[in-house]
Amino acid sequence: MTSQRLLPYCVTGEHHKYAGGRCPDCGQAERPTWPETWMMVARTIWERSYDPRLKVGAIIVSNDNTQLLALGYNGNYRGGPHEHESPEPGKSGFIHAEVNALVKCDYNFPKEKHMYVTHGPCRDCAKLIINAGIAQVVYGVPYRDSSGLDLMRSAGVKVLSLEEAIAEATRRV
Repeated sequence: MTSQRLLPYCVTGEHHKYAGGRCPDCGQAERPTWPETWMMVARTIWERSYDPRLKVGAIIVSNDNTQLLALGYNGNYRGGPHEHESPEPGKSGFIHAEVNALVKCDYNFPKEKHMYVTHGPCRDCAKLIINAGIAQVVYGVPYRDSSGLDLMRSAGVKVLSLEEAIAEATRRV
């Protein structure tokens, strides 16, 4: 018999009722997949951002999901002011979450690296992700310009939306 988690509620307003590992009312898995788990971590990290318009979190993990290697959120340089340089979208002057995660990552780590980011990377971040050798990127929300995703795909980086990553992880179980 499967134990019932008393976590989220279904759309029906009742606790999840698991049968065969999934709630029959909403389809929620009894145990979150790795993509769901890592995206929850990235979303927690974004809370550190002081950008009033868009909070972004990024994490880098080992491909076998055993290690969180680095994390980042969008913000200013160390000791810099907690305010953006311009209210114009794309001109905040903040360092992007992906960049902050990449500069903290150990590149001598022998395993393949995957990045989870709450929002699709911009084109400049995509270039850095490619150069850093990140093998897979999972993003939560598409960015207004999809050229970063296209660039990573063309360079051989596996790029998945969170929904695609969950579906892939569910098929492997």
